[in-house]
Amino acid sequence: MLVVSSQGNNSYLLYQASAPYTQVGRFRIGVNLNGMENGRETSIDGSAETDGLAVTHLPVGSGVWQQGMLVVQDGHNHLPDANQAFK
Repeated sequence: MLVVSSQGNNSYLLYQASAPYTQVGRFRIGVNLNGMENGRETSIDGSAETDGLAVTHLPVGSGVWQQGMLVVQDGHNHLPDANQAFK
């Protein structure tokens, strides 16, 4: 599987990694507005203008990452307003 960042519409495309390289999916990293921990806002905005990404199918610890992980460098961070962040 090949993961491609589409900066024009802030989405990610999935392609087969071998010919004929057919597109098999598309997704976006959305907003989580339900974050609150110890009285502190912990909401997370979606990703926009991705500056890079890394993906692995190998286990990364246990729990939700045991089937792999995708990490993207977000071009804008709005929750909270700050420098770039990883999602």
